Amino acid sequence: MGHLWRLRDVSLAVKGRIHNESVRAVLLYACETWPLRVEDVKRLSVFDHRCLRRIGDIQWQHHVSNAEVRHRVFGHRDDNSIGVTILKHRLRWLGHVLRMSSQRIPRRALFADSGKKRRGGQCMTWCRGMKESCKGLACVGPSRLPGWGLRDGATQWLETLSDMAQNRSQWRSCCNLLLLSS
Repeated sequence: MGHLWRLRDVSLAVKGRIHNESVRAVLLYACETWPLRVEDVKRLSVFDHRCLRRIGDIQWQHHVSNAEVRHRVFGHRDDNSIGVTILKHRLRWLGHVLRMSSQRIPRRALFADSGKKRRGGQCMTWCRGMKESCKGLACVGPSRLPGWGLRDGATQWLETLSDMAQNRSQWRSCCNLLLLSS
């Protein structure tokens, strides 16, 4: 792809769309199922911004912010960072799984007991990462949605989200709220 990025007669907007459809699509393939840590998202973001800087012919010595690099390459389209794109994919997948019947394997795996905890810090799991991502929905006005407290059951937050996900328009608005707050 390096030869394409060096072509002067191809606009930055076209290069940005090609980057989105080829590089980002391969980079984020099945990202909705990855148990990601903050460091993993940072590594993916660094790679993505390095590619965008190469496309826009912007060196790090120019002191241009990553948001400005995205704006220059993608134009006026509000193209999101890698972290927001991953969160969007994960929320969409979570909505699909929560609307599945209870006999389906993905839903059974999501609601399964995680087993015993080891001593020390626990590894990041998909459920723990999603619970952290959806924490913005926990406090709505003066009340608190059930499931996010320390004394709530391990899967009670999923049952609360499952009730929301049954109504697609409500789930979509919850996802948009979480994406705006991230």
